Amino acid sequence: MLAAAILAAASTLFYACEKPESDPVTPEISVKSSTLPAEAGQMFVSVTASSDWNLSLDFGGDEEWASLNVSNGTGSKPNVILSYQQNTSEQERSLVIVLSASGSQPVMCTVEQSGTGRVPEPEPEPGHIDLAKVEWLEMPALDNPALGYYTHSFKMDPKDSKEYRNYSFGYSSPDGVALWVAYPLCKFYTNKAVNRTDAWSLDPLLGDDSPAPFGGYAEELARGHQIPSADRLCCREANEQTFYGSNMTPQLNAHNEGIWSKLENSVRTWANTSDTTYVVTGCIVKGSVRVTTDSNGKLLTVPSAYFKAVLRYSKSSTIAQWAAAGFYLEHRDYGNVAVSKEHSMSIDELENITGMDFFVNLPARLGESKAADIEAQKPADSPIWW
Repeated sequence: MLAAAILAAASTLFYACEKPESDPVTPEISVKSSTLPAEAGQMFVSVTASSDWNLSLDFGGDEEWASLNVSNGTGSKPNVILSYQQNTSEQERSLVIVLSASGSQPVMCTVEQSGTGRVPEPEPEPGHIDLAKVEWLEMPALDNPALGYYTHSFKMDPKDSKEYRNYSFGYSSPDGVALWVAYPLCKFYTNKAVNRTDAWSLDPLLGDDSPAPFGGYAEELARGHQIPSADRLCCREANEQTFYGSNMTPQLNAHNEGIWSKLENSVRTWANTSDTTYVVTGCIVKGSVRVTTDSNGKLLTVPSAYFKAVLRYSKSSTIAQWAAAGFYLEHRDYGNVAVSKEHSMSIDELENITGMDFFVNLPARLGESKAADIEAQKPADSPIWW
C-alpha cells in the first residue's frame, strides 16, 4: 500500500540530469526541481565541469519564457540562475537546458512548468511520506507496492516550532514488521540529554495495524530495535519514538545482545567520527519459517536475516570524504564475536542480496559516476572501517 505523504524534503539536494554513458569527462547539470510552479520565479542551476562550457535553453520552437544569468564559464559553477515567467496557459510547458563542455558530448536536462489549470494535488495524509519530494540521503527506493511508507519527526522541546526528522520506514502489514528503517546519525542525535525512556507504545501512524510491543514475544525473542534507542538521546520525544511497535522485530536475544549490538556500537562510533552518517537498517522475511505474536495476539514474522547499509560523509582529510559499507547477518547466534570484515560487503553486493536500491538520492548530490564508485567500494579493503 503506497500512501500519499508528508514532509516536504528539508534538504537542498539537486535532481541530477542524465548524461550519456560514453562521456568520460562527466559534465553534469543539476536543478533543485524538475517541475516549476505556474507563477514566475527563479531557480538555481548547478554546472559540474572541468573545462570551458556553454549553457543554452531550447524551447522546442515555442516562445521563449525563461533566461539564464550566465551562459558560459570554466569549471564548476553551482549558482547559475534560471529566471522564468508566469505560465498563463492551462497547459504545461517545458524547456531543455543544454550544457556543452569542451571535449564532451552535450548534456541535457528537461524542466517542466505547471499550467494554471493544473489540478492541485491533495494534501498528504499525516505521517505518510511524499514519494515525489523525499530527497534525504538515507532514503532507499520507495518502489515496493506491498509496503506502507511513513516517517516520524520530533521537536527538541514541545514549545518549539521547528521539527527534525527522526526516521522513516517501510512497513509490511502482513508480516507485522518494518522491512527497513532509514535515518541520519550524528552527534546532534546521540549527545545525551535524556536516558533510555522504555516508552513502549503503539505507532500512532499505523493505528490499529501497529504491532503491540508491551509484553514482548516468546521467551528467547527480544523486542529488537531497528533504529537503536541509543541513536536518539537528544530529547525525550526522539527517544520515545524508537519504542514504537513498528520499530521492533522479534529478534533472538543472543543475536540482539551479541553481534547485532556490537554492529550498532560500531555504527555510532563511525557516526561520531564523521559529519553525518546515513543508515538503513532492515530485516529479511523471505525464507522465514517462524512466526510469533505480539502482546495483542497479532501474528509477526520472525526475520531470517538482518542488514545495515551505512553511508559516511566527512570533511576531514584523514578519511575519505564519502564512504559506504553494507552488512548482512543471518538471524542466528554468532556467539561472542564482533562484526568483522567477513560480515561486510559493498552496497552493490547488499543490493543484490536484499533486492533493494539504497541511497537513491546520492547521484543527485555527487553525480552518477561518483555515486556508483562509492556503492561499489569494498569496506574490507578500507582502513576507515576497521
